Parts: sequence; structure tokens; C-alpha cells
Amino acid sequence: MLMRITVKRNNAVLAEEAEVADTTTERLVGLIGRHEIPRGTALVLPGCRQIHTFLMRFAIDLVYVDADWRVLCTRRCISPWRFGPYCPKAAYAIELRSGTISAVGIELGDQLHTCE
Repeated sequence: MLMRITVKRNNAVLAEEAEVADTTTERLVGLIGRHEIPRGTALVLPGCRQIHTFLMRFAIDLVYVDADWRVLCTRRCISPWRFGPYCPKAAYAIELRSGTISAVGIELGDQLHTCE
């Protein structure tokens, strides 16, 4: 399933095509094996409170949101072979191309909007 994610505060597009990792296999594989995250895309991990970048080839930006899609935590440029922060209240983790958080201007507490 693909969805579009925007930031309500400034109507900025976070991802034109966000892929939702619905299955166990999709969640386990995540971005491993890919060469990059294309601009305008993202990977959404439901029920994820912490990520890792083991076996990945590139850095990512990370946004954790609650069940209402409110931004709880962000991290810029997480290098390969690292753990992301643990966010106990997160309902989703959104993995993005490195540089997206700065380009879009996401702030803690921002409300995101999704549509399929």
C-alpha cells in the first residue's frame, strides 16, 4: 500500500509515495538491499518504537509519530550500522531519505496527514 504524507502546519509534502511495511517479512527486510531511498518516498513501519540501520548502504532520516500521526521524535542522518532512538509512545516509524527533515521543516508536535 502506498500513501501520501504531508505536514498540516505548512502543507509540505513529506512523502509522495510512502510504502507501508505491513507484513513481517517487509518489516524485517525494510530498506536492506536498496541502494537509496528515492526523493519523495518513505518507508512506514507500523508498531515500531525503534529502528536499526544494520546492513544498510546509506544514511536515513527518521520520524516517529503516535497513533494520531503527531510527531514525537525525529533524527537526522542516521548512518548505517546504528540504532535509532527508542520512542516508547510511537505507533509508526517513518524512514526517509537523509535531508528530508531539514528540507520539509518538520518539528516536534507537528500533525501529519496521510491519504491513500
